Formats: sequence, structure tokens, C-alpha cells
Amino acid sequence: MKNHIQAGAWRLATTLAAASLGLAACGGSSSDDPSPPVVQPSQQSGYITLPDGNKMRYSLLLPEGQGPFPLLVEYDGYSSGSYPNVATPWTQEGYAVMGLNLPGTGCSTGEDQVFDASVGAAGAFAIEWAGKQSWSNGRIGMIGYSYSGYNQLWVAAHRPKGLVAITPSKTVTDPYRDVAYPGGIANIGFPSQWWSGFPTIWERARDLAAKFGEDTGCAKTVAENIEKIKRPDLSLLEWTKHPYADGLYIKRSAMYETGKINIPALGTQSWQDEQIGPRSGYYEDTMAPDRMWLVSSNGDHHTNVTSGEIDQTLKRFLAHFVKQEDNGFEKEPHVRLLQEMQIQDEKAYNGGAKLEPTAMAEFDRLPVPVKPLRLWMQPGEVLGDTAPAAAGGSSSYRYPVKSPQVNNPAAEGWQSVASSEKDGQLVFTTPVLPEALSFYGEGSADLWLSSTEADTDLQVTLSEVRPDGQEMFVQRGWLRASKRALDASRSTELRPYGSFLQKDESPLVPGGQPVLARVEINKFAHVFRAGSSIRVTIDTPSQTGFWIFGNDKRPSTNTLWHEPGHASSIVLGYIPYKHAQALPSCDKTIRQPCRKNEHAVPAGVGPRAPV
Repeated sequence: MKNHIQAGAWRLATTLAAASLGLAACGGSSSDDPSPPVVQPSQQSGYITLPDGNKMRYSLLLPEGQGPFPLLVEYDGYSSGSYPNVATPWTQEGYAVMGLNLPGTGCSTGEDQVFDASVGAAGAFAIEWAGKQSWSNGRIGMIGYSYSGYNQLWVAAHRPKGLVAITPSKTVTDPYRDVAYPGGIANIGFPSQWWSGFPTIWERARDLAAKFGEDTGCAKTVAENIEKIKRPDLSLLEWTKHPYADGLYIKRSAMYETGKINIPALGTQSWQDEQIGPRSGYYEDTMAPDRMWLVSSNGDHHTNVTSGEIDQTLKRFLAHFVKQEDNGFEKEPHVRLLQEMQIQDEKAYNGGAKLEPTAMAEFDRLPVPVKPLRLWMQPGEVLGDTAPAAAGGSSSYRYPVKSPQVNNPAAEGWQSVASSEKDGQLVFTTPVLPEALSFYGEGSADLWLSSTEADTDLQVTLSEVRPDGQEMFVQRGWLRASKRALDASRSTELRPYGSFLQKDESPLVPGGQPVLARVEINKFAHVFRAGSSIRVTIDTPSQTGFWIFGNDKRPSTNTLWHEPGHASSIVLGYIPYKHAQALPSCDKTIRQPCRKNEHAVPAGVGPRAPV
């Protein structure tokens, strides 16, 4: 699959094709003509002077026809300001499309603060500036996912005049917990990979600005910006070295600001997003439920581009709230769940073809009302619906081992456990399910743990053992045991919310009494079919998508306890919803690969739905 930089290049190729049509300069009208100007398809670019004197680079495409037009804005640190990345389909819908480069990125002067309120303030100023231009009718929406999705939240929290809707998709609002330190463990993969790509991206922005805007001054700004982001105070790689959820992480967490947003928002999430994960700081919980819509699915970072259903939902949403079309969107369900997104043609998919779900479930509004279903880990690799009754039950495994990767775009799939590493995992499986069990949202693995060392890192993997002999990946969660303290004010039965503060750090006592370590299972949705089993695996954190973990290296023997008072369990959010009856394809279901089942399924009858 393409990573974000590669996907940006794909989008760029699309916009370059549009640019090659030879779009004319922006038209106008005589001063004595009272009618709105007739504007031919056109492209223009320039700079917006911010209150602090810095200049923000923008690029604008106007649709064919008579203005003024509703406006869509993509605001990021890539090359949007040099040429809009998503202009062609939106101009065909009758929108003007503006790309903006954040201060200190691409051709924009200033200092790149990556994510904080200053990014929102600059974007809000640009939104209000755009709303006053002759080609704008004053109604503005924001588009884009990932980096531009995050920036939408910062901008909307400032409530700029003219901004009437946002689409904050595939976003990060809690940088520490969402990406930098999942479960308190350093993510030494994606943040570094993402940050290191900016010089190349900005050099491309420089070339675009020179080619399509005849902006030769951009070259000097790009060179300065590339040097600036090496400074410790601006480098993401420097501030993400801080191992606790305080300081700059608070300043850069939009989740503290999203409650201020008072306009309609439509977000998208992918449960197995290989870049930013599905957590998104739970920002959707902070929004007014009657103004928040969410589309979620299995899959990768780019379903906004590859899903026809998501694309059409975005179009209806923006048409209603930006263009004021009476299409009834305000009456549509606030939550759509696209299940088991399927790749219909691998060759076509790599070129941007659409994914199709096997089924779609809809819910009236957020939060989705789930019922907790708790399953207990028993001696003998059993996952059951009753708590253990006998004292002294436990299971042990070796740490660290080389656990199998999953969804690494450089090595797709999910490999079996090597023979030499099989003592480095614990596997718990339910008997065969007598009925389908469907889940939505986050979960919690509540592990009673002891160890021969003062610290250890935990990985919990949820999977489905199918009657066809395959084991399908569903979701994962992680935790550094010494960072197990919770923020009681934010934690629930289904959502363990770690404090991750230095004052709360608590090493294990080697050989001591078991302690409760609650591992947050990332949000997911999955239907375990009748005839399948639910499986939980505990082992060493391993590469998941682009995430690589800086694990604790100290060898230990870790013990999980299964006895009254120390009963390890997992709790998931059950809710019945319509789904396809057949098992989804292992080969076509995106980001949910299968591997051969190598563990016995216990005898008996598996758990049923909670009453």
C-alpha cells in the first residue's frame, strides 16, 4: 500500500494532469457591470499576509461558470499552497478550491509549529480573508484527511467567520497517546518516517510554485524552512523524545480545543490505519452529537480516496452545509459503519480504484450504545464467559521475543510465530461461538501481571479463529507496565485512559504480587461469525503498520494470573447490527490478513451475547 507521502504524490499527479489543461488567468468584470463576474476555469496563487507579518502561500482553482462560488479549503504542510491536491473533483462539483501551506512549510514563511493553536489562528485568519474575496460567496468548508484533517480541528476551534463545515478525517488529536507513545511505549517508526519526508515534499512545492505560479521567491523560503525544522524547538523528532504525556504534548493536543467547535463536522476513521491508528484522541466525543457525523471501516489510511461510499457521503455533507442544497443530509444517520471493505481488483486498487464493503450498519448518533461483554483468560489457553474459581491459576511466557509483524506495507500479511519464539506468547481462545457476536469501539484487556523484572512491555492482539482453519487479524493494544496508572476521571469499563505522567510511574516489584495492568484495545468493529472463536494473544510488541516500538529490552518471565481476586480478562463493546452472513475473504479484506490457525480450539460452547 502507498504510505502517506506516496499517496500525496499520487494525488499530486492527478492535479498536475488538471494543470496541464492550460488553465487561464483569473477573469473579472468592468467596474460599471453590477452582475457577478463570469469566471472561466482558472488557477491563481499568491500570499496572504498574516497579522505577525509572515506570508502564507495559497493556490486557488475556480470552477467553470459564474461566481461567486462556495469555497473548500485544504490546509496542510505539504504542497497544497503550491497547487490544490484535491481540486479537480471538487471544482467539478461547483466549488472553488483553495490550498494553504501552514506557516513555516513549503513556500510559506514563519515557523512550523507542527500542531498547536498558532496553526489554528493562522488558518482562521486565512479563512476570513478568503471569505471576503470577490470569487467567494462567503460560505466555506474544509477538506482533506490526516495532516489537513488535524489542522481543520485547530482552525474550527477558533470559529472563523464564514467557516460552516469541516471534514476532519484520519486525524490525530492526542499526539502522545494516538501515535508517539501508544500505551506509553515509544513509536520509533512512523513519526520519524513522516518527519523525514518534508524536505522532499517542500522541494516539490518549490518546483510547482515556479512552474504554475511563476513564483521564483519560493525557493529561498523552502531552503530556509528546511533548515528551520532542524532546530530542537521546531523538530518533531526532538519534542517526541519526551516520554510523558505533559509539556508540549498538551500544547499540541487538539482534544482540549475541539469542544469549542460549533459547526457540522464529518469525520472518517480506519480501524487498522497503518499511519496514525484509529484512536483520534476520541475527539468525536467532545463534539455536539447533533453536529457530528462519523464514517468508519476496517482498512488503511486512504479509504477517503478508495471508498466510493465515503466519497459520496462527503459530497452530500458538503453540498448540504456549504452549498445549502436541500438534500436531507441532516436527517441521515450520524454513524455509518462500513464492514469488511474489500479490494475488488488488486491491480486497479493500486491505481486508486474503489473499495466495497460487505455490509453497512447505521446508528442514530454518537456515542454508539454498546454493552460490555467480558471474557476471562483461564489456564489451559481458554477464554471463557465465567471467572476462574480456583486459586493459584497462572500462565507464563518469555519476554522479549520476535513477535510477528502485521500490516507492514513493506511486507504485507500476518506471519505465523516462529518455532523458536512460541514460548514468548500466551494464547486464549473461546470455544466455538453458537451465534454471531458483533462489536464496535474500544476495549480493555484487564491483565493481572507479575514479572521477574521491574518493567515489561505488553501487546494484546484480538483475532478471529474461523471454521476454515484461518486466523484473521482484528485489532491490537499496547502498554508499558510501569505506566499502567490510569486517569480515573476519564477511564471507563471499556476505555482505560492512561495518565502517562512521570509522577504516576510505578515499576513492578520483581517476583512480587500481581498488579492490574489495563491495556487499551484500539477502536475497532468486527463480527465474529457463529462457528468461529474469539482469540486473545499476549506477547512482545511488534511492528504494526508503520509503527515500530522501542521496547524494553530486559529479558524476563512474565506471568498472567487466573484466580479469584486476580482474574485476567478482556471486555469488548457488544452491539447487534446487520452484517453479511458469509465469512469475509482473507485475500480481499483490507488490512485484516489471515494466517493458518496453529492452536487448538477448546471444546464446549462459546459465549453468547449479553442480555
